[in-house]
Order: sequence, then C-alpha cells, then structure tokens
Amino acid sequence: MDQNNKDELRQISEVQDRLIGMYTHRDPDEVATAVQSAYRHFDDTRVRDFVPLLVERRANSDLGGSDVMVDPAAVPPHLGE
Repeated sequence: MDQNNKDELRQISEVQDRLIGMYTHRDPDEVATAVQSAYRHFDDTRVRDFVPLLVERRANSDLGGSDVMVDPAAVPPHLGE
C-alpha cells in the first residue's frame, strides 16, 4: 500500500469518526456502513484528491443531513461585498 492510499484511508477514518460524533443518535455501525458505502461509490475514480470530501458529503446526505458540510454563517464574506 503506497503513502497516498494510507493517507486516504486515514482521512476516511477521520470522516467516519466525525460523522459518528455528529450522529450520536444513530448506531455507530450504521454511520460506518454509510461511510463505507459512500467510499465504495468512488472505487473507480482515478483522481483521488477529493474522495474523502466527497465521501463525507455523500455519507452525510445518506444519513439524512445536508450534502453541504459547512455552516454558511461561518464562511467569511467575500471581498468587495
């Protein structure tokens, strides 16, 4: 397993931990299943840079959350506005 694979798996594990923390009312195994299902969805993706982010959004959406992971109020305004 190369370093990129290890980094990606570490990031997927972090996604899983983060979503388990967000969905405390759900069984952690259910959250893990959603993350693994989302991860498998991207198995054939050649460019892997954004896979962890896409997995997090997809799993969050599958668990009933939004596919947008950031609170809009926390985003700083754009310059010139």
